[in-house]
Amino acid sequence: MINWKVRFRNRNWVIAFISQLLIVAQLVLAALNSLHITDFQLTDAIQSNIIALANAVFVLLSMLGLVQDPTTKGYGDSDRALKYEDPN
Repeated sequence: MINWKVRFRNRNWVIAFISQLLIVAQLVLAALNSLHITDFQLTDAIQSNIIALANAVFVLLSMLGLVQDPTTKGYGDSDRALKYEDPN
């Protein structure tokens, strides 16, 4: 179980989450366009710029250690983190 209330109070986690949402949004738009569900199409120039920007933000956040929590094993929160009321 993930403690979302604490995560959304953590500014660094929110920044990483938003960068990942941008990547997912781009992939969804590309999929909808390839299935001819929508006519919205990103040009190659705009698409490569968006990918480059999102990748740069994501790599920077990963290098700073803000994307993964090195104190827990796997992707879940530790028992201690689940009891937080505020980010520790």
